[in-house]
Amino acid sequence: MEIICYSCGRGEHPENSIEGIMHCQQVNPDWRIEMDLRITKDQQIVLFHDATTERTTGTNGQLRELNLQALQQLNIGYHFKQGNDFPYRENPIPLPTLDEVCQLFPQAKLLLDVHTDNQKIVDLIITIIEQHEMEQQIVVVSEYDSIMTSFKTKRPAWEYGAATKEVKGMVYSSFLFLDRFFPIKADILMLPVFFGRMRLLTNRVINHIVSRNKRIWIWLREGKEVETINGASELQGYKSKGVHGVFTEFPAKLKTEIDQLGTN
Repeated sequence: MEIICYSCGRGEHPENSIEGIMHCQQVNPDWRIEMDLRITKDQQIVLFHDATTERTTGTNGQLRELNLQALQQLNIGYHFKQGNDFPYRENPIPLPTLDEVCQLFPQAKLLLDVHTDNQKIVDLIITIIEQHEMEQQIVVVSEYDSIMTSFKTKRPAWEYGAATKEVKGMVYSSFLFLDRFFPIKADILMLPVFFGRMRLLTNRVINHIVSRNKRIWIWLREGKEVETINGASELQGYKSKGVHGVFTEFPAKLKTEIDQLGTN
C-alpha cells in the first residue's frame, strides 16, 4: 500500500512548502509526496495549487502574471492555522520551486500534479527532472489531457496518472457495465471514493482496474473541499478491497495509528 502525502501533508504544515516536504520525509522517507505545479511569468516551475494567490498568501494576484522574485516575497503559510494560532504570520515562508525541491530532496518519491494547460511547462519539468536524475522517482498527473498527451509523447517510459477524461470514462463505463470495452492507458487511476454524495469507488471499478494490471490510488471525497484518508483502520479497509494507495493530509497522525495498529 502506497501512502501519498497530499499537497505535502497540508494538514500538518503549509501546503506545497519545503517545511511540509521535510516533515513528510521525517515521518517516512518511503512515502510519496504530492505537490501542485504551475508556471510563473518568467517561466519558473513553482509549487502552487491555485491560479490566484489569495487563499494561501492573503494577497491578491494572478500567479501567471507574477515573476518568481515577486512570488517569493509572499507568505504561503499566511492562512495556515494550528489550533487558534497562525504560526507562520510572524515567520513567513516563501513558495519553493521544483528545482529547489529536487536539490534538497534528491531521494524523495514525488507525485507531480500539473495545474496548468500551458504547454511550456512540459519541457521545463522534463529538464528539471532529468537534470536531477529523478525519472524513476516520479509520477506525473494532470487534469489537462493535452498536458498528459505531451508528456507521454516526449517521455513514454515515465509513470503517469490518468487525466480527468480517462478517469471519467472508466467510471462511467463501469456504471454502464461496459468496462470490458474500455482500455486503461495510464499506469495509475486516482479518484475519490465519493464525488459529493455519489460513490465512485465501487468493487466493480476496483476489479476492473486490477484485472488490467493497473494501480488505483484514492482519497475520500471531492467537493467544495478535498477529504483524504487519515486513519489506519480506513487504510486497512481499502487495502483489503484491493486499493494500492491512499492520499493523506495528516502523515504523522496516520503513521502513529499504523504503528499502534501494528503493536496490537
